[in-house]
Amino acid sequence: MNLTRLLAAAAASAAGLGLLAYTSAASLAYHPEDGARLRLSWSARPERIEKCRQLSAEEQAQREEHMRQRVECEGGFASYALRVEVDDRSIGETVFRGGGLRHDRPMHVLRDFPVPAGEHRVRVRVTRRETTDDDAAAFAQPVVPDADTGLFAGRAQREAAERARSARAAIPPALLLDTTFRFTPRQVALVSFDAERRVLVLHGRGGETAGRPR
Repeated sequence: MNLTRLLAAAAASAAGLGLLAYTSAASLAYHPEDGARLRLSWSARPERIEKCRQLSAEEQAQREEHMRQRVECEGGFASYALRVEVDDRSIGETVFRGGGLRHDRPMHVLRDFPVPAGEHRVRVRVTRRETTDDDAAAFAQPVVPDADTGLFAGRAQREAAERARSARAAIPPALLLDTTFRFTPRQVALVSFDAERRVLVLHGRGGETAGRPR
């Protein structure tokens, strides 16, 4: 029995050494030293996707004064599809959403892609996955009725201003960066999100190129 175990152990060791030798000799993919990289790095707040309806004066009158509002919404936070193309060829696709259990915290994007040195067309597209025809944006510029006086005075304007502020703080429903860029050897070109202009920006040694919201 001991001899059988010794022979089995020796056979297993020989097989392991043979596998190690084979994998050591196998050719592996590597990144050439003169290659470049395209890096995506940004943080942004997700948009809150809400289904909204405008309450009638009768419905508002039935509520406590501090609970009255013209527009009532419910919903969650958006998720986004990311697609990266170089020379019209997809090199990366993913879905990302906000952090936290409710996905209401900022989204953090950090992706890195190898790109050959030289001039290439770069396209980075971010698209909100959820669609709705009656979200908060539809109520951003409401027509103020005659009843917006007395107890309701200024409420519609305040609600519209708050919804507009929230929309500006979130990443737009669609972003597109589409440009031609010359990558130099060992260069890291950075794509970030400019929260003030609400666009994607490609940073390189010669300056920056901004995309556009769509």
